[in-house]
Amino acid sequence: MPLFDRYLIVDWSAANTPKTGQDSIWICLCGDGCETVLKNISTRESAMQFVVETFEVCLSRGERIFAGFDFGFGFPRGMAKRFAGKASWKSVWSKIAEGITDSATNKSNRFEFADRINRDVFPDVDGPFWGHPHQHAGRYQFLNPKRPNYSTFPEKRFVEQQIKSAQPVWKLAYTGSVGSQTLLGIAHLEALRKAFQHRLSIWPFETRFSDDLDKPLTVAEVYPSLFPVSVKAGEVKDAAQVRTLALKFELLDQENNFHQLLSAPADMSAGDKDIVLNEEGWIVGAGHHNQEVTS
Repeated sequence: MPLFDRYLIVDWSAANTPKTGQDSIWICLCGDGCETVLKNISTRESAMQFVVETFEVCLSRGERIFAGFDFGFGFPRGMAKRFAGKASWKSVWSKIAEGITDSATNKSNRFEFADRINRDVFPDVDGPFWGHPHQHAGRYQFLNPKRPNYSTFPEKRFVEQQIKSAQPVWKLAYTGSVGSQTLLGIAHLEALRKAFQHRLSIWPFETRFSDDLDKPLTVAEVYPSLFPVSVKAGEVKDAAQVRTLALKFELLDQENNFHQLLSAPADMSAGDKDIVLNEEGWIVGAGHHNQEVTS
């Protein structure tokens, strides 16, 4: 029996103005018995409104939905203790949501916020956040434009060590700037958590990978580049990625194989698993992507 009725994949964006097309927000929604919907939305606020409305419709119908977002849900080990006082992803999410501002027109304070964290939380570390637009040169005292030396603090989470092409969550600008997406994305997901409370679980933190998938709303971190993507002629790659991933997850679930991608890798140690579940998070399918998964 499938775990979910609907599958929602969101390709996130940290654009500082409303934007559509390449490098903007793309969303695909599919499921058994429903038409596949592909949307390109210009602002993060409007995108989250669509997510909320979709969740509400699913709840009203008694349906279960899996929602994947392509940004980091956590930071390398040790960040949570420094930033939030304890190794707790919930505390990190709460503090990020308190500090991040993101307007209806995509204007955010993510660079100022990261600059402040580098100053206040990591005075003894080179970084760890880095990168900003070239036109911002000289604006930030503690946010370097270039990658720092990570000799005293981890650059990558365990999951990014598994997936070599995945960018570190400290990187705020330039190609693959997942750091900006992560700060803004976590702030919006924290609001989503508060809105749906006990009806929503964050994978793998609250589900302990695949041990507890009972909530009707499951939100997880995804990395579309983990899977082969077929881009149609004239199609934006971001659109192809969310469409491919949503339909792949639906098919796997229909064949009772999606559970495998949501489970912990067999070779993950108990110590690493504790760190992943308490603070770092994981990417759906990581640790399984080099194995044969029927679809």
